[in-house]
Amino acid sequence: MDYMTLKDPDSLHRIFRTYRSLKGFGSWFRGQADEKWALLPSAGREDYYLPSNRDLGRFREWSNYAIAHERLPENIIEALALAQHHGLSTRLLDWSKNPLVACYFCVISEIESDGAIYILEPPNAMAKKRLTLEEIEDYDGVISYIPAAFTSRVLNQQGLFTIHCPANREIEILQSKFTPEEHNIKKIIVPSHMKAEIKLMLDDYGINESTMFPGLDGLSKYINGDTKSMVKRKKSN
Repeated sequence: MDYMTLKDPDSLHRIFRTYRSLKGFGSWFRGQADEKWALLPSAGREDYYLPSNRDLGRFREWSNYAIAHERLPENIIEALALAQHHGLSTRLLDWSKNPLVACYFCVISEIESDGAIYILEPPNAMAKKRLTLEEIEDYDGVISYIPAAFTSRVLNQQGLFTIHCPANREIEILQSKFTPEEHNIKKIIVPSHMKAEIKLMLDDYGINESTMFPGLDGLSKYINGDTKSMVKRKKSN
């Protein structure tokens, strides 16, 4: 993995001009609020990891109850993604075509910790649309998936997924397909003291709670955050 530490927020523009998404067939982007967090889906992390594909069994149980609340996508990966977006621990890891979305998730929380933005050349193994749970159970490695915009959140976040099989399978570090002296994963460490400035910059570009989480909950969270900022500025004057 290649590492760099962000020198100033304006450097992000130069970096993102170098690494482009190309509609999901170039670079993928992910932000994590603490750079020490593993680059793994939640079902592969220590608190949730169950061996022998038992995370998929937990998803089956979730599905049996979830259908009482809404119609689930027939596409298994999209159903897994829906479960994840409603809080279930899954083996999907979220990425985005949009580097600014990655920046948002890097700076929105863990304000005292350095964050990280990852730039990935997606794994060559690409999931077919009708991938089954049995095929996921039998696979050994990491699969790329470019979903349809089946929810407004996936649409707004320009979402992409890696599917980790088993859930704790890490993405293999390989030589870059595009630049031989680099690797397939780059990690940009974002110092904690830059997070507030980057968050303001993103808001100027329309990247905030109300656009990342479309609906009344996201809108309310955005307005509440803006209110806190107004109160803080008033107290400092």
